[in-house]
Amino acid sequence: MTTPEPRFSRRQWALGWLKKLVTYWTLIAVVTAIALFIFADLGEDVAHKSTGWLDNAVRGWFLGHQNPFLYKIAYAFTWIGSPEVMLLIAFVAAVLFYRSRGRRKAGVVIAAPAAGGVLSTGVKLLYGRARPAGATVLNEKTFSFPSGHSTMAAAVMVTLCYILAREKIISWPAAIVIGGLVPLVIGLTRLYLDVHWATDVIGGWMAGLFIAAVSAALYERLRSSAPPADAIEAAKPTA
Repeated sequence: MTTPEPRFSRRQWALGWLKKLVTYWTLIAVVTAIALFIFADLGEDVAHKSTGWLDNAVRGWFLGHQNPFLYKIAYAFTWIGSPEVMLLIAFVAAVLFYRSRGRRKAGVVIAAPAAGGVLSTGVKLLYGRARPAGATVLNEKTFSFPSGHSTMAAAVMVTLCYILAREKIISWPAAIVIGGLVPLVIGLTRLYLDVHWATDVIGGWMAGLFIAAVSAALYERLRSSAPPADAIEAAKPTA
């Protein structure tokens, strides 16, 4: 006597289908679409000079809350979030990944800041937007849109935290907090120091998020094509 095969309920079938649909690739696609949409919409408004109401309101609020002590703190944090420091963080992470996870994954980590620097510089030249008056005090001479600090911080930290979480080095809650908080703080310091407009920072966040999504897609592609860990261990020469 044969036992009948168990039948799955509609709810179980739906949950199984949803699990297959909601993958890391789905997350990457959604984040990419959102970042591109917001950046394109914002870029159009900046090009038509229709963001003054937002930029001036945010700038006025930050200028009204400036004081020497907080200004020094903001300056210290903005230095930590500078493209040079972000590049250094990415380089150190890439070296560690190269030793423990292989050169392909290390390449993804270092590619994020490289792409961030190229993208922000190119878009800055395209828009040629002037900075707020505070940029003169700190001798910030490059164009304003998008914020290079915000772009690099988002590109490096989100990419790094995503890979660290996927490699199970840190937890997903920790990755979300660190990957979100660091770019947020860096962007806000740019507003507090009066070296960028609000739309510069938002545009930088979106540009960096787009780069991080592309980097995550590259990582997932390399991860799916990499040999299993047990195969790697078996291929190592024995002593």
